[in-house]
Amino acid sequence: MKILLGALILLMSCRPVSAGAESLILFLDGARIEKEFVARKGYLEAPLPAKALPDSLRVRPVGDVSVLRVQVAPIPPERRHDKEFAALEERRASLLDRVKVLEEREALFKAAVKSQSSRALRRTKNNPDPLETARKGTNFALAQMESAHAARRKAEKELSGVEARLAAVRKESDAGSAARIWLSRADGRVRVSCLVSGISWTPWYDFRLTGSGSAETIMRAKLPSSVRSASVSVVPLSLADAFDADPVLYPVSADLASIASFRLPLTQESLTRGPVPFLSFTISNSSGKTLPEGEACGYWQGEYLGRTHFKGCRAGESLAMVIGRQP
Repeated sequence: MKILLGALILLMSCRPVSAGAESLILFLDGARIEKEFVARKGYLEAPLPAKALPDSLRVRPVGDVSVLRVQVAPIPPERRHDKEFAALEERRASLLDRVKVLEEREALFKAAVKSQSSRALRRTKNNPDPLETARKGTNFALAQMESAHAARRKAEKELSGVEARLAAVRKESDAGSAARIWLSRADGRVRVSCLVSGISWTPWYDFRLTGSGSAETIMRAKLPSSVRSASVSVVPLSLADAFDADPVLYPVSADLASIASFRLPLTQESLTRGPVPFLSFTISNSSGKTLPEGEACGYWQGEYLGRTHFKGCRAGESLAMVIGRQP
């Protein structure tokens, strides 16, 4: 059975229809989400994520019901942000103009400072103290340059905030699309799944060494902060590797929950002592499984010695690691 990639944040009903708990399968580079819906009068609409992957929608009938028709249609964007969006666009244009003017003003007074400092000093009837005049001119140009610089920085900061809010408003206004589903029974049930990128899990390893020639290795699942699904499982494969495979799903009840453990032989292990000791060791992956890329923590006789990036290690191969060494 092919297990596809999917996404989070799916499926809130927009027509008279009841929905059940969602299930989420996280892969190394994406996720698959599934939710059960009960139709009313043989019809339902299941909203899809705004960034749903093309051709990833699947609708599976539950029980004695047939899926008669499925149509994906865009949901009209919300209009409640129109006024704010227009005001933000106008403010953005104004700030862009102001930043440009202030940049030119700053450059002008910067050139004036340079001109004042390089000007030849000559005593004249109208300028009996050229040194004092030059000092005043330089100080004035410097003050104006600093004022323009400060005003430009302030305008740029406000511009950054306006652009961030514009992006948020666009996201809020993008309602995405919905799967319109017709069923053979008025109260028929279906399970709707969809794929999106941008959400995945990260393998997190504990390597516990004691000098015995092996490492007690625990693989944990680091979950994205946005995951609130009632049922979450992880698969230690990418989407591409999951096709034409029968991968094992590991149920996860909490962030950094343990999903697997191995005792891996070490071909080398050493503890370098000092102000802060660090570990050097080489694992031999005898687990029979590929250990995917992620993060790793090292322990020596129970003492935590630091964290490092884990490059991944295929079954039967070796990997040298150093944990806790100062740069």
